[in-house]
Order: sequence, then C-alpha cells, then structure tokens
Amino acid sequence: MGLVLFIISLIENYEELYRNSPIGDFFRYDLFLIVTVSFLQLLITFLVFLTWNKEEYRLKETEIIHRKGMFFPREHSILLKNISSVEYKRNPLELVLGYGTVVLSHIGDRKALKIRSIETPEIYANFIKDAVDRVVDKKEISSKKLSILDLILEGEHYRLEFKQTFRYDIKKKDVSKFLEKAVMKTVAAFLNSNGGNLIIGITDNGGVYGLEDDYNTLVRKDRDGFENHFSQLMKNMMGAEFRQSVTLSFESIEDKDVCFIEVVTSEKPVYMRSNGEEEFFIRTGNSTSPLKISEVNSYIESHWKQG
Repeated sequence: MGLVLFIISLIENYEELYRNSPIGDFFRYDLFLIVTVSFLQLLITFLVFLTWNKEEYRLKETEIIHRKGMFFPREHSILLKNISSVEYKRNPLELVLGYGTVVLSHIGDRKALKIRSIETPEIYANFIKDAVDRVVDKKEISSKKLSILDLILEGEHYRLEFKQTFRYDIKKKDVSKFLEKAVMKTVAAFLNSNGGNLIIGITDNGGVYGLEDDYNTLVRKDRDGFENHFSQLMKNMMGAEFRQSVTLSFESIEDKDVCFIEVVTSEKPVYMRSNGEEEFFIRTGNSTSPLKISEVNSYIESHWKQG
C-alpha cells in the first residue's frame, strides 16, 4: 500500500489528485487523510491479530507441534529427538505472578523454542523431558556401560549429582541430619522424575573425597554399615517398598571408597517424611526442587499415566 502511494506521489501531488477525484467534493482533504491513516492502522492491527492470536502447543509421541494464528494459522514442529535440553526460567514479574517460560534447546544452532507465560513451568518442563527420554536413543548412564570415573568426568547434570559426604559435616566435624536429608531428597527426586545417579564421596568439582569420614560415624565402619544405614533412612523417610528401585555399589578410586547410587523411576509417587511432614521432590534442571501441594496432583497426573 505504501509503495502504491509512493508511486502515485511521483506522478501527481496527493492533494491535487484527491480534489480532482469524485469523493473530493464530499470530504475535506485533511479529514480524508485522518480517516484513511486510522483505517490502515486498524486494518494492519487486525491482520496481525488474526495472524498471531491463539498460540498453542501440542505434545505428540515424537514431536511438539507449535501452532500460531486464528484465521491464518502457521504451524511448525520440533522433533523430540532433536531437543538437546529442557529447562524453565522465571523473570521477576513471572516469579511474582506464578508463571514461567519453558525453553527447549535444539541440537545444532537453531534458535531455542520458548513456551511463555505458563503456570508451574517446572511441571511442564519435566513432562517434556519424560517424552524426550522416551524417544531419544542415547547412551544410558549406567554402571554397566560407563565406569564411575567416566561419570565423574561428565560433571553434574539433570540425571547425575555428587555429594561429598553422606552424613559427616566437614566443617562441624560431626554427624549432620541435614546432610542425610539432602541425600534422601535427591533420591526421592530421581524416583519421582526420570531416575538418575548419585555419587557420594565426590566434591562438586569432581574431586575424590571418599567415604572414610562417613564410615567412622557408623556402628559398623565399612561398606555394609554404610548401605545398612542408607536402607534404614529410606525405610523411615520414604518406605521400604521403594528401596528396590535403588541400587548401591562401591568402587575404590585413588584408594578411596565412593558410593554409586543408581535410581530408577518409581512406579508410583514417592513422598518423603521429615519432622512429621510429607514433602514431594522432583528434578528441575541440575537441582532438586520441592513441589507445592497445589502442584503435586498436576505433576502426578502428567508423570504417571492413568492405566
């Protein structure tokens, strides 16, 4: 439209052209300009609205469909196998309003897909991660395929976490119930998410610390004593039935014992009991996060399919 008006302006003056037209006898030129420009602005706004309104995402077995627009919809998809990472973010305003953005990163250099302004984004992020894990044919993080040393070299990530000690507080030089709870929280989160591995005796930066200090806090100061205490904590805080989903093994690195804990996804929700209260934990990114009571049911419905 702008190009047409520009070409006309090269041929003849706008105002003279208008006054010589049939409608020039009925409307003043300045009024005509105001009405025309306003109409064009409304038309452009309306067309943009029709193009971008009604944005939706549909998660299918192998892809996510992104559809945008009401009357002139545009649709494209992203294959789940091409998603390299899933995370959620909250800016200060979203944090106040209880909303967030789920960011889906692509393999390669393509721009990340952002699902904006959704409630409880951590739940949707974990739901998408579940779907990605089901279709991506990737190397399993398992002691059968990778040694503990290989895993340590990978560094911490969504399905791998390090703990320097199990129950010994290095600064206070005493037993810490807080540290024990932190280990149990991570195990519960792996059970409620997609499983994962926890290595105790390794510092955050991948250094080997060992289990000797933990051993010395136990009645039986060896691997069996460590595993027995771990099993007792799980029984007290989660329930003995979930112990079958957790496997402990030990390996000596640099002449120091470390404990490798493999956790598979639980067949049902796991609540952790502490100080007379129940808590529900999941993995969000590289960390363990609690869910509010209002969020738990929604997560359970999405994570554990109703059969």
